[in-house]
Amino acid sequence: MLGLMLLGHGFEDNEALTTRDVLLRAKINVYTTSLDDSKVVVSSHGLAVMSDLNLKQAVNLDYDFIILPGGLKGVNNILASKEALSLIEKMNAHHKLIFAICAAPSILIKLGLLKGVPFTCFPGFENGNEETYLKDEGVVASERFITAKSMYYSIDFALAIIEKLLGKEKRAQVLKSLKGE
Repeated sequence: MLGLMLLGHGFEDNEALTTRDVLLRAKINVYTTSLDDSKVVVSSHGLAVMSDLNLKQAVNLDYDFIILPGGLKGVNNILASKEALSLIEKMNAHHKLIFAICAAPSILIKLGLLKGVPFTCFPGFENGNEETYLKDEGVVASERFITAKSMYYSIDFALAIIEKLLGKEKRAQVLKSLKGE
């Protein structure tokens, strides 16, 4: 199981780092990827993070899933990257799993990937998809997409990804470990 997390400058710290941490505890490999030649990406709160790869390196690998953390500036930087958008579309065309939290589902909406698909996101980023927008849900899972409403749901988002990839038993095992039980 191999995943890719796109980190645009301005990504939301918790949505990216907590999600990755919880997935690693489940033994799910997730490469973090910057959008430019530098591997250093600065979060919305000014934390400099060294990504595993840059986008040029990342496009040559085969992934089972992709994760898009929120953070308005990070989302806008992903939207401004033709290479990043192309990669997301390629993942979709190959029926790979796509996970997005907070403002990041708006990327999927702009690409037309959430038409008719139940989803949630940070209020105000549903962009005309109100018919399938589940505003009161913290995390929404469908066949190939998992979306989450906000940073508050980062652990639930990661646990939903674990359940999708490895099943309910593994999710329960990781949750128990997170709680110190």
